[in-house]
Amino acid sequence: METALHQLVVRVEKALDQQEIALGVFLDIEGVFDNTSYDSMCSALTRHGVDQTIVGWIRATLEVRLAAEALGSVSRSVVVSRGCPQGGFLSPLLRCLVVNELLVRLNEGGVYAQGYADDMSSSGGKIP
Repeated sequence: METALHQLVVRVEKALDQQEIALGVFLDIEGVFDNTSYDSMCSALTRHGVDQTIVGWIRATLEVRLAAEALGSVSRSVVVSRGCPQGGFLSPLLRCLVVNELLVRLNEGGVYAQGYADDMSSSGGKIP
């Protein structure tokens, strides 16, 4: 079985062998886990057919999170206003659902695009 990266390399090599123009783009969205809006996550869940009761539960879970810090006797906590919770399965799942829309739009526009964990790559050109 070919890995996703290998599939991309094969496409670029094929384009080069056929003397076509090949363009590969690797994109790492900095801070994607910390900066994704709750609305975009919940919209992505809805687009992927998740029941609205579950979407509401996930939104409630996201919106009531606190971030706390302490240094010596001084402590501070704030309500988190965006981003995915870290350390569980929900964070990468929500991020993948949000980024999937970009990948779908690129592929529908004739650009072969794939996602890798928290990174993406795409290639353009006349590649069947």
